[in-house]
Amino acid sequence: MGALAKEPKVRLTSKLAEIRDALISAGFDTTAEQAAVLGLSRSTAWVFLNRDNRVGPSAKVVKRTLSSKKIPPSVRKKIEEYVEEKRLGLYGRGKEPNRRFRDAFQ
Repeated sequence: MGALAKEPKVRLTSKLAEIRDALISAGFDTTAEQAAVLGLSRSTAWVFLNRDNRVGPSAKVVKRTLSSKKIPPSVRKKIEEYVEEKRLGLYGRGKEPNRRFRDAFQ
């Protein structure tokens, strides 16, 4: 895999780490606490924040987190940045998956 092919994955991994760090900075250190704040199950929260995945969280999971009333503003900001960057295609995956993601946030 060339350097250009790795760039979107590195960017994605970095953004998910920023979201995780924002949660920890806000005082949510455990997966259970993070899940409660994000409005997700523990397993979904762990995958969202920790798993080395190539596509990032689905639009459905992201929308669920953004609808959480408990999410701190700093975390919301990072997730909204993720949405905007994903809509711009900065995480790769081709035109069709990005179009579906964009459409989910119209």
